[in-house]
Amino acid sequence: MTGSENMPRVGIVGAGTIGMTHVRAWQANGITPVAIAELNEEALNRAAGEIGAQPFRSAADMLASAALDIVSICTPPFTHEELIQAAIEARLAIVCEKPLAHTLESAERIGQMVSASGVLLTVGFCHRFQPQVEIMKRMIADGAIGTPMMFRNRFAGHKADAATTWFSNPAMSGGGPMMDTSVHSVDLFRHLMGDAVRVSALTSTKETDLGPALQTEDTAAMLLQTADGTIGVIESSWRTPVPEWRVTIHGTGGALDLDYGTLVLRHCPAGGEWRNVPVPEGDRFAREIAHFIGVWRGNTEPRVTVQDGVAANRILDAAYRAASAPVTIG
Repeated sequence: MTGSENMPRVGIVGAGTIGMTHVRAWQANGITPVAIAELNEEALNRAAGEIGAQPFRSAADMLASAALDIVSICTPPFTHEELIQAAIEARLAIVCEKPLAHTLESAERIGQMVSASGVLLTVGFCHRFQPQVEIMKRMIADGAIGTPMMFRNRFAGHKADAATTWFSNPAMSGGGPMMDTSVHSVDLFRHLMGDAVRVSALTSTKETDLGPALQTEDTAAMLLQTADGTIGVIESSWRTPVPEWRVTIHGTGGALDLDYGTLVLRHCPAGGEWRNVPVPEGDRFAREIAHFIGVWRGNTEPRVTVQDGVAANRILDAAYRAASAPVTIG
């Protein structure tokens, strides 16, 4: 370690929206990143000037010359494998944004590298740290909805820049909203319901008044199932302007519903009425980083590992393969 136990030296790779979200999350925990790497000179200077960090045009230069303990990787998925390998060689702990990689093969190579090196790596499945999700998990374990039967999640809205950014370039992103947002959904399903053993999916992209057909899907639906039969329905879209960000779970003894738009968590027992569940405030990104700091210091076990990232990539890969060969009726 080059930093003190209470103040690790952190570097950020990527000064876009998610990179600055990581900056804020580190700052919320009393740690201001000391270095930042970004290809876009204007974004780099703006970010570095704002937080007083040393700027680098190259992630390789930052990892080689900045005395760091931890790096947050906040770049497009196709870059993750190379950056993680460089961070492993520098013996840094790693926070890698989701998805772990743009392909299953890359994710599996990352998993092997991390396991062989013993370096600490977590994947940015921040929804596990959303206070409402933590309470949902606890209530399910306590039997508040009986035996879970169905999980439904929709993360969808209108991504106005979908056609003009790397998100719809499959070589960089690995896919459309199914890769970008449903990776969170898949992890929530695994976290709350258990691992998926069956997967099916349909995807679509088409020209509308909101934009041209994309190289990736613009809308998708997935079906997952656990070994004990619990079913998950996951929806995602970049072309539905009425947004919905919601997780609902039904069981034999009740249901839970989380509306991300209002952050209201509701519970309904079988035969009863919906009632709001009290939830303490908390930012999921700041809480994710707080947990990672605790793991880095050796105070707790990691709640998200590289294998969780590999598992999500494996499910998404199966979903894309299923979507490419649907059963045609008639």
